[in-house]
Order: sequence, then C-alpha cells, then structure tokens
Amino acid sequence: MKTFNKTATLAATLVAALALSACQTTPSSPVIQRANSLYETTGIANTKIKAQQNALDSANTTCRGKQVIIVEDQVKYNGILNESTGRMIGQASAVLGTILGTGSPNLSRDDDYEYMISFRCQ
Repeated sequence: MKTFNKTATLAATLVAALALSACQTTPSSPVIQRANSLYETTGIANTKIKAQQNALDSANTTCRGKQVIIVEDQVKYNGILNESTGRMIGQASAVLGTILGTGSPNLSRDDDYEYMISFRCQ
C-alpha cells in the first residue's frame, strides 16, 4: 500500500512539473475586459513582429474561435538606444562579427517592443 502511495505521489508531481514547464514556454499576455465587450492586451518581445504575434495570440485565445476585431493598436519601442540607431549598430556588429568570425552581439532585450491592442470578439 505504501509503494502505491509513493508511486501516485511521484506521478502527480511529475504531471504538475510538466504542466508548469509547458506554461513557461508559452508567452501570454494578460487580457483586461473593459465595458461594451472591449478587451485590452499587450504583447512584449524583442522584435516588433514577435510582440504583435504575442498580443494577437492572447486575443485569439480570449475570443475562442471567434474573429478578433482590433479597435485600436499602438507599438512602443523601449530599447536602450533609439530604434534606428539600434538597428544600425546591430547591422554593423553583425558584419564585423562575420568578418572577424566572432559572431554578433545581441543588443536586444525581451521587452524592447510593446504592442498594445484593444479588440472585440465577433
């Protein structure tokens, strides 16, 4: 009987660990519901495209198969340098790293871009 309890406890612990690790690999943004069936969320990432995709993924999850209608959107850049300077430095370092064979340093952070959207489900 004690062996069964230990095995069941170990199995439950393993399932819980797998569930938590799956949650960590999926980027999700909190969704706030406003009046008139309007929702808001913000996608955050190191590129504008990824930030937009993160926000849209959260919106699609909220709408559960219904169409996402974006009412308003805004992109905000939070990088250390301004956006165009950061791109120029990134491109120059990539070329230099290729010539020297050292690779290129990554100047971006995971929160460089925020894509804020207000949306409805239809």
